[in-house]
Amino acid sequence: MPIKYIQYMKDLPVMPEVASKILSIAEDSLDISFKELENIIKVDPGLTAKILKIANSALYARQREIKNLQMAITLLGFKNIKSLVLLVTASNFFLRMKKSVFHNTFWKHSLITAFFAKNIAIRCRKDNMAEEAFLSGLLHDIGQAVFFNYDSKKYMEILKIEEETGRFLEKMERNEFGSDHREVGAAILEKWNFPGQYFDTAMEHGSLNITSHHKSLVITVSVADLLAEKLGFGVFTDTKKELYEKIIPYSCLKKEDAEYYENNFFKELKKDALFHDCQALFGIK
Repeated sequence: MPIKYIQYMKDLPVMPEVASKILSIAEDSLDISFKELENIIKVDPGLTAKILKIANSALYARQREIKNLQMAITLLGFKNIKSLVLLVTASNFFLRMKKSVFHNTFWKHSLITAFFAKNIAIRCRKDNMAEEAFLSGLLHDIGQAVFFNYDSKKYMEILKIEEETGRFLEKMERNEFGSDHREVGAAILEKWNFPGQYFDTAMEHGSLNITSHHKSLVITVSVADLLAEKLGFGVFTDTKKELYEKIIPYSCLKKEDAEYYENNFFKELKKDALFHDCQALFGIK
């Protein structure tokens, strides 16, 4: 890891063992049985209870209640279970910032981006990418939380300047911290042993110069991120408006799709039981 990131990695949460083990399993692996997956997760009763609660939300609704972990794994499959494990794990990152204004605005933007990204992937008939899009959307700005954790006062000052003047956030971050939240976010996800598509998305979201092999995922999250900001969950500057107009043609979204996301999707999301469960999980309003 480049030395300029090391100072920001001090006093950061450690990826829990269960989540680390889940991350280490290849999604196309035929070597792990559902029973082995259950055995990895059930050593953490708190995690298991939260997974079951969210698994029974409207999005994952089935004919009958999901009563145990084995049933959840069988019905939902590995990708959804992995997504739930990491969703619950993420909700426990940076616990000391929970009472801050930053915590509420940061995770709300991140959650809305995640739901946008997953829905866009499905609309684009890339269902196999949907859970990756959700997690990538959830964690795309994790570098901001790292900076806030390192120096909350200084970082809130930078965010206030961005909101009041529309100045380029990454440039201010580099001036104050010697790096920006994309670079630091990618570094921490790599440190936590996330697969490459996640730290690539953290590094390259919001850019037209994408070098990642996961370009479609990066574009999907970039569009979701900008849509969330356009709807008021973040700062939507003139620069971001210009970027949004340029990046939409690189996605699968047609004009009517973009209009749906701008005008109707969040109204539907507010009625989604899973979204409300996620808000409760992160302790946000």
